[in-house]
Amino acid sequence: MSLRWRLIGGIALLLSALWAATAVWFFFDVRRELREVLDARLASSASMVQGLISRGDLRLPLSAAAEPISAAASQPVSLPTELACQLWTLEGRLITAARNAPTLSASEILDGFSNRLVAGEPWRVYALTDRDSGVRIITAERQNLRMALIGDVAMAVSAPFLIVLPATILLVWVAVRRGLVPLERLRRSIVSRNAGTLDPIGEHGVPAEVLPLVSALNGLFARLSEAFERERRFTGDAAHELRTPLTGIKTQLQIAQSADGAIRERALRQAEAGVDRMSRLVSQMLLLARLETEPGELSEPESCEAGDELQAVLQTLRPLAAKREVQLLPQNEIVAVTVRVPASMLHAALRNLLENSIKHTPPGRQITISTELTPTHLQLRIVDEGPGIPPEALARVTQRFYRVAVADAGTGLGLSIVAAVAHRYNMRLHLENRAGQAGLISGLDIPWHSRAPQP
Repeated sequence: MSLRWRLIGGIALLLSALWAATAVWFFFDVRRELREVLDARLASSASMVQGLISRGDLRLPLSAAAEPISAAASQPVSLPTELACQLWTLEGRLITAARNAPTLSASEILDGFSNRLVAGEPWRVYALTDRDSGVRIITAERQNLRMALIGDVAMAVSAPFLIVLPATILLVWVAVRRGLVPLERLRRSIVSRNAGTLDPIGEHGVPAEVLPLVSALNGLFARLSEAFERERRFTGDAAHELRTPLTGIKTQLQIAQSADGAIRERALRQAEAGVDRMSRLVSQMLLLARLETEPGELSEPESCEAGDELQAVLQTLRPLAAKREVQLLPQNEIVAVTVRVPASMLHAALRNLLENSIKHTPPGRQITISTELTPTHLQLRIVDEGPGIPPEALARVTQRFYRVAVADAGTGLGLSIVAAVAHRYNMRLHLENRAGQAGLISGLDIPWHSRAPQP
């Protein structure tokens, strides 16, 4: 069911229930008041006759020998057939009665109001005893009169309900339809978009109830636009950066096919090195693309033990350092502390940071690694003895595929990955040249969660 018909049906149901409840309450209230008014009329009629007798305006034969007053003599004009009035002596003798009315037995009727069945018809009866004049006055009314009046009241209550409710529902339908015009306009705006249109939806004139939905859609469009841009950038970077190593590998393989001996062996080694470089490049590009995804898309725990990850990175890179004749020297004992960074992300950042120092440190030199714990961060510092980074390039070395030297054999993604991990997990990347001597001081300030238990 559409929202429009849900609203119309709900409002119509509520209005019907409200009208029905009001009509029922009004009907019962009017019926009660009508009964009270009609009972008061019976009582006032009896009281009026009592007053006439008390003032002597109406003389009645009260002795047992007297004949009853004929209806023609005592009541020249008959009452409606629904009404009756009778006068009785205290001894139970009928004195007079209105014509066209059944005779009520005074001996069976108590003073006050009562309901009686006379000649198969229900009557409402009121009896009043006047002991000063020795008369019992009985007034009565057929119940069918009351039922007819109550029926008229019910009809008067129901008629507006039956007439006005359809008109109200029609007006509700018109109002709901006009009220949902902004939703229809929004629907048409979204339907008219093509697959590549991710511009935000205009929020001007949007109702307050729909504004959160429009804001959520705009946020979704923005995220989709960023995701598509990342995919385009990744595709462009991959096409650009993989073209050179693939060309080099192809060239070396062609040389190996056409040569033999030492030339063939050298070409195969260079082709293998090209494959390794390309594999490293692809891995780093995939990692960088993963870092640019939404935070909720990573399923691994958001914390790890920093000391373990640093030890693992040192263990992994010692063969590379030995190959390049570079010595890795931890300056102090690595602090055991839990940090708010996934293990794979911290490992990638530390590895790229340390690997960058190893590749730019001349043979025979050393790299020192130190850690220090502050109240909020674990400070890791790596000090190498390489050429450092030109001051004008410090602000650009974290850009993708930026290389300080043209002959740099790196992928140009190492520091970009470190910067991306640092930005995502609230770390601070530290890069500065050593004062007064060659070398670079690089490092990370990592927010820590708790100390790891000591063994």
